[in-house]
Amino acid sequence: MELRPIMINHADSLSACREKIEEAVYLIIQGEKLVGFSSTEIAMAIADIADDYILAISRKRAATH
Repeated sequence: MELRPIMINHADSLSACREKIEEAVYLIIQGEKLVGFSSTEIAMAIADIADDYILAISRKRAATH
């Protein structure tokens, strides 16, 4: 009997990725005493960096299509 490969959709992949990195991201956010910024400022900076990264990827894809 041959087993079919399990197909993981985008939402499942994103959820699995979040599960793997969430703890590390929270550790960065909670490192406010180490970097001198509030946890809110750190979280907003992380979101801004992620947004910039996503925009850069979308620009790169648009340029190649």
